[in-house]
Amino acid sequence: MSESKTKPRTPVPATDPDDCQECDAAARLGLSTEQGEAVTRDASRAVGADLALPDVEAAAKIFSLLGDAGRLQLVLRCMEKPQTVSELAAATNMSQSLCSHHLRHLRDQRILASERRGRHILYQIDDDHISRVVRDTFAHVTHD
Repeated sequence: MSESKTKPRTPVPATDPDDCQECDAAARLGLSTEQGEAVTRDASRAVGADLALPDVEAAAKIFSLLGDAGRLQLVLRCMEKPQTVSELAAATNMSQSLCSHHLRHLRDQRILASERRGRHILYQIDDDHISRVVRDTFAHVTHD
C-alpha cells in the first residue's frame, strides 16, 4: 500500500457561522462590515425587531424585483386573481418564456405563490404583506 503524502492540516480557528453569513451578505450588498452593521442596526430600530443582514438583503431583493415595471405588472395582475402563465403573458405582452423567468424570481422571493389546478399552474400573491406594500407604494406616489 502506498501512503499518500499530504501536508498536515493547519487548524482553522472556529468562527461563528452567523458572522460568516453577515460577511457574505455584506459582500453581496456591496457593503463594508461596518456599513452592514449600521444598516442592520437602523433596520432593526425602524421595524422594532432584531434583524440580521441577510434579512436586509432579502428585503432589498424584494424591492429590486418590484422595481422592474414588467415584474410589477405581473404582481398587479396576480393581485386581481390567480392567473396562468399564458394569461399573464398575453396580458403583459411578454413572451411566455420571459414571463416564466420573471415568475420564477417572484416565486423564489415569496412575492408570488404557485398552485397546480389540474393541468394548469396558477400564480397569485403569496400573502397580504406584498399586497399592502404595493398598495401603500401607489398610495404614497399619488398622495398630495
